[in-house]
Amino acid sequence: MGVKTADTILTGNVLVLDRAGSVAEGIAIADGRILGCGRRADVMALRGPTTQLHDFGARTLIPGFNDTHAHSDSLGLKTIRPSLEGARSIADVLERIGKLAAQKKPGEWIVTMPIGEPPFYWEADKFLAERRLPNRHELDRVAPDNPVYISGPSGYWGEPPCFMILNSLALKLNGIDRNTRPRVDGVEIVHDDAGEPTGVIIEHNYTRMAEPDLLKAVPRFSLDDRIEGLRRSLPIYHEKGTTSVYEGHGCAPDVVASFRQLWERNELSLRSSLVMSPAWLGTAEAEYAMRHWLPFARGRGFGDDTLKISGVFVGYGGNPQFNDLLRKDMGDVGWGGGLPSVNTPSDFEALCMLAGRYNLRLHTLASDRLHEVVPILERVAKHYPIGARRWVVEHISKANERDLQAIKTMGIAVTLIPAHYLWKVGHVFAGLDGQELDLLSPARRLIELGVPVSAATDAVPNDPLFCMWVMLTRQDRRSGRTMGARGVLSNEAALRLLTVNGAWLTFEEDRKGPLLPGYFADIAVLSGNPLTASAEALLDMSCEATMVGGRWLHGPVT
Repeated sequence: MGVKTADTILTGNVLVLDRAGSVAEGIAIADGRILGCGRRADVMALRGPTTQLHDFGARTLIPGFNDTHAHSDSLGLKTIRPSLEGARSIADVLERIGKLAAQKKPGEWIVTMPIGEPPFYWEADKFLAERRLPNRHELDRVAPDNPVYISGPSGYWGEPPCFMILNSLALKLNGIDRNTRPRVDGVEIVHDDAGEPTGVIIEHNYTRMAEPDLLKAVPRFSLDDRIEGLRRSLPIYHEKGTTSVYEGHGCAPDVVASFRQLWERNELSLRSSLVMSPAWLGTAEAEYAMRHWLPFARGRGFGDDTLKISGVFVGYGGNPQFNDLLRKDMGDVGWGGGLPSVNTPSDFEALCMLAGRYNLRLHTLASDRLHEVVPILERVAKHYPIGARRWVVEHISKANERDLQAIKTMGIAVTLIPAHYLWKVGHVFAGLDGQELDLLSPARRLIELGVPVSAATDAVPNDPLFCMWVMLTRQDRRSGRTMGARGVLSNEAALRLLTVNGAWLTFEEDRKGPLLPGYFADIAVLSGNPLTASAEALLDMSCEATMVGGRWLHGPVT
């Protein structure tokens, strides 16, 4: 039997990202996996008569980015609604709405994206030239026969306060008049001097409360919308060099269905690992679900190399008002993709124990409550091998040495969202002392302890190179202050958190990550070398090509 030849050979500056930190000159690929990686002459020896050659010169080839909290369905979903991008005055906004109304039948809804500059839509109330938002009467003039809703961003991809605007017909259809009062805290209906609603509603919460509370008549995303949104998301992620995602925040049934639909059609080009976001009321329902309809998600889960489902998301704490609202309409998951999971400490512990009993790996979000979550997990770990089952804690902001040591002892994995806590909302933590700042989004300390840790973009934005810049600078976006100098990472450490480390979360470290023979041929081609580039140079670096399983998903390929 002859020597196997390559389907494709790539040459360039190859960062293998194995344990030794090897650098190579070329990669040979066959049947979607790496056949060989090393010196140019060695990989060229694997060339056959039909082998495709791609010489990338001085460009750098790295393992594809593995975004371990990507919200990979949401970016495409944001393109479903008409954009107001570029509208810089009230006249601009009204012109856009008028054009949309001309394309609609009377009574049909006009629902748009927010006012402001994407992707964050900061301070929409100050964004337009008039330094105010349009009111319902102005919207009525251009769309008298159609209900109009200009949506607000979620606090998670913008920052509160967020602003929504409705015209008079939209207010009427939602039953909002001068006597309407929100049932939840943090939602404000703006009134004029006569006490009538202006059409502006302000969301002061990070979580989406105004829509489920006040805007029941506004059209929600359909399953078809979610399928199409996910389809549109795929190239957005490939353009950034992303080849895998892990959605540990939990996915609602419609979100899982959209991934499955594309997978069945062989259109799902991102390797996608999903965690279930179950709907249950109380621990009795939870136990029934874990025992009877979640067995497929037990252990390492179920699926193939493209789509996997493993474990459950269980939230800790949260706003019970949010929980109560969304439980009345469990299909209304909005942009986030997950069902509400708001639990008291005792309920959280009970759910953790049930997950342990039924061999379900559990993923939870700690934020600034790691000191409350860790003792509960320690009690669970006395009964069940949660480390061996690769339970995950994510979205850690504040931390202390005791809790990080405990995470190490339990063997729990961690997913960090550096851009959220260090850059986007770094100002919230400005009052922490030096040692506390060093342990804000504590990647460096977790690496030192040997904890399995990865980093993710959270789509804030969805650019791994920006996330890498954040880990190298730890700069708050408002002040430029370094949020804990001793927490700064090296280029290599940051790059590993965004590429090879994520395979641990999905039990794939034996076949996904470093560019080694037998591993998936998931590769990003960058315009520069992320190991030698300055932090600022990372912001100018781009991904020029992306390959998943030996197949090009983003180019040009020359």
